[in-house]
Amino acid sequence: MGVYSISDLAELTGVKTHTLRVWEKRYGLLKPQRTETNIRFYLDSDLQMLMQVLHLYNNGLRISAIAEMSPEEMKAESRRISSQLEDQEAKLLTHIADLDVTGTDTILNQYIEHHGFEATLMDLILPVLEKMELMWIAGSIEEAHEACFKELIKRKTIREIDTLKHNCSGPKVIMLLPKGNQQELSHLFMHYFVRKQGLCITDIGCNVSCDCAQSALQKCDVECVLIVNADPVHWQFGPFIKELVEKTSLPVLVSGRAADDDYIMHADQVIVIDSIEETIRFVSDLQKNLAQHRSKHHSE
Repeated sequence: MGVYSISDLAELTGVKTHTLRVWEKRYGLLKPQRTETNIRFYLDSDLQMLMQVLHLYNNGLRISAIAEMSPEEMKAESRRISSQLEDQEAKLLTHIADLDVTGTDTILNQYIEHHGFEATLMDLILPVLEKMELMWIAGSIEEAHEACFKELIKRKTIREIDTLKHNCSGPKVIMLLPKGNQQELSHLFMHYFVRKQGLCITDIGCNVSCDCAQSALQKCDVECVLIVNADPVHWQFGPFIKELVEKTSLPVLVSGRAADDDYIMHADQVIVIDSIEETIRFVSDLQKNLAQHRSKHHSE
């Protein structure tokens, strides 16, 4: 049986502790236990319930409405949303296979209108991109289908990024995509998520050489470098990271799978984070997590 503090729940779900406290006090969505010394703690059942709440909340339901639901009603609504989502995925893939840009755009815009861009990205776009990889391998779609869909998503993501305010007082991060890496879309997705966490981002873009990165780092006062590694087998990625850590003492966050085992030699500086969700949780309290990482490796 797991036992969690409210900080643990925040780290596991990506919801800030202040928000969790509001949900607890105002809506009664969390019901903490207390130790003999009156310290509050939460159980696995609280974490499971909170994940259910997040699923509903991320799909457009108001917290006040969710709070009025029984556990059975929450489960039923989650099943209804999942069924609807599967239907939307199927329709979207059909439009993509037909190179029907109007139909594809209509479904995406409707989902964004009802659920917001972040939920659309996590619940619809990313799963569809994964299915498209399998369809391409199976020969059901061709390069043109993938290129058309990615170009549409790229434009939408840039528009959404432009609606987000710059937080000049937030922790500062420099983002880049190394030269030769073609995963511009993953880079843009991460830029969006990190900006939403209130960080101040200096994005020097894609196809960046190590010399260009070093020049930018010399001119920017930032907490760390953030690089999305959506193409872990790309032969240039590992050498780029190794060259970069020789040119800067800043922590280098690699969001994605690490194909190069030699990163273990730079474990004090290179922080590999497997998934988007884990990266979001890490940057949501960036300075604290970087400090913990430094403390851990200095003590080893």
